[in-house]
Amino acid sequence: MSETAGTYIDLGWEFHAKKQYDQAIEQFRKAIEMDGNAVDAYYGLGLSCKAKGEKEKAIQAFEKVIALAPTLEDRAKAQILSRLAQAHLETLRGSNGEA
Repeated sequence: MSETAGTYIDLGWEFHAKKQYDQAIEQFRKAIEMDGNAVDAYYGLGLSCKAKGEKEKAIQAFEKVIALAPTLEDRAKAQILSRLAQAHLETLRGSNGEA
């Protein structure tokens, strides 16, 4: 099998961009099955679940992003993903009442 986690992540982002969230979620989950530390896959999964209104699944995915981000070699990417995931969590948990 020549597919890698990265292949599934790329497919996931393609589906997400087309607002085909079910297919995106499927691809991100395949990537996670291949690599349980695939931070990008968890982030994409969180965004796709959030877009579908699957709040709890999105929260779980974004929490995993925050847990895994410190393991990334690219420190800047780790900080960005962690901050983005935290912002999504705040929105999902109800801190979205902006004035």
